[in-house]
Amino acid sequence: MKTLLKLIAVLVLAAGVAVWVASSDDVLSAAPARSPAAGSGLPEGAGDPAWRLDPVWDDGKAELCVYDVEWPRYGEPRRGSAMLVLVKEPWAPDLDVKADRPRADGFEVLKLNHVRDVRTGIYEYHQMASVYLDRRDGSLVKLATTSSEACGITTAEAVDGRLSTRSYFDGQGDRTGPWPGGLPEDGLPASLRELVRGELPERVEVFPSLLAPRLPPLEPASFRVSRRPAGEVAVPAGRFPGVEIGLTAEPAEGAAEDGGTAGGGRELRYVFAADPPHRLLAFTAADGTSYRLAKCERLAYWRLNRPGDEEWLPAGLR
Repeated sequence: MKTLLKLIAVLVLAAGVAVWVASSDDVLSAAPARSPAAGSGLPEGAGDPAWRLDPVWDDGKAELCVYDVEWPRYGEPRRGSAMLVLVKEPWAPDLDVKADRPRADGFEVLKLNHVRDVRTGIYEYHQMASVYLDRRDGSLVKLATTSSEACGITTAEAVDGRLSTRSYFDGQGDRTGPWPGGLPEDGLPASLRELVRGELPERVEVFPSLLAPRLPPLEPASFRVSRRPAGEVAVPAGRFPGVEIGLTAEPAEGAAEDGGTAGGGRELRYVFAADPPHRLLAFTAADGTSYRLAKCERLAYWRLNRPGDEEWLPAGLR
């Protein structure tokens, strides 16, 4: 009798497992529960999404580019380096982090990690932004930034429609409020690739960079958009056909009529490779900031962590 009861229990358990497996397969094959957010931040119909839908992002590697950087600080141009890492990842929407593996309730993001290191005298600025874009429509999923040096640390996070900032400066401190909207400037090396081809919008709203010890006003500004062929662009990494996307800030509403440019006059110029997926070749800003591509490759960079692997980096950036 005991043997019969054990056999029945085993059969019931096996049947339960089979049902669970079948239902799991159904869930895994279902479309993600999250519907796309409210677009890429670009006007409807603008640009060409082909760069983010390109199968190159499905090769299990990342686009890793390093740059010679000049960044003005304390009234002087400072030499430094930057690394831009762009990679496809599965997303866990319940935790708002990278998933260990694709999930039934998840979706794919393109993550841009922007790491910048610049020395000023006896101490160094270490800054990083992580920008997560929904691969389906280019919309912002999450933004996290940090800026640290010998004086203190400033951080920010935008997720689920909220923006939280923590600054060590008087008058700023800790603040939390609604995400004000706009294209995050920290994500433009990825999101502006949408405009290398396709219809060009007249204007875009841009939320200012949070890669800063003292944070800027936390509100977007309107920028006029331009595009022109850049010809063959010479950078330390080589020569490449390029396309320049220019952004020029418009005067803020209520600016003085006598030529005042409150909120206006700021210029950002991004030069992208003309060929997909449109790597960033160079960047300049009116304040003197400049990036010039030193090396770029698709690779599993997370494996290059052993002594000697730094030889991949150009000699001047190690």
